[in-house]
Amino acid sequence: MPHLSSSMKSFETRSYLVHIYDDLLIVFKIKKNKTLQATDVWTSRDQSVDYIPGKKFLVLLEGDEQAAISGDARRAGASAEYAKHVAALAIYSPKSYEKVMGSLFLKINKPVVPIRFFDDRDEAIAWLRAQAG
Repeated sequence: MPHLSSSMKSFETRSYLVHIYDDLLIVFKIKKNKTLQATDVWTSRDQSVDYIPGKKFLVLLEGDEQAAISGDARRAGASAEYAKHVAALAIYSPKSYEKVMGSLFLKINKPVVPIRFFDDRDEAIAWLRAQAG
């Protein structure tokens, strides 16, 4: 497993848990049976920017069982405003149907940052770190 830096700050809401590492990696997990909303996207962005201002983050997005992302949240995450704070996004899921949904996300929302889908969490983190250098 790629090494995760030990210095970090965590934030938790009813919908998500986020760990912001000092090397600019963010591990964002949608909680079980929750649907991520656009307000969650903006709140987490503000938490990240307040913790480490003026930087672009590498975001690993994953979800617990039955986690979902609303259309508004997908549009917020693909927006130019959100992209001002994100260098790259990796979406990790071992579920094949989520890869299909992810492909649709790319075609419909056309994110402005590099984005890839992974069924291996370690590969996702390694890809994100490669985007930083």
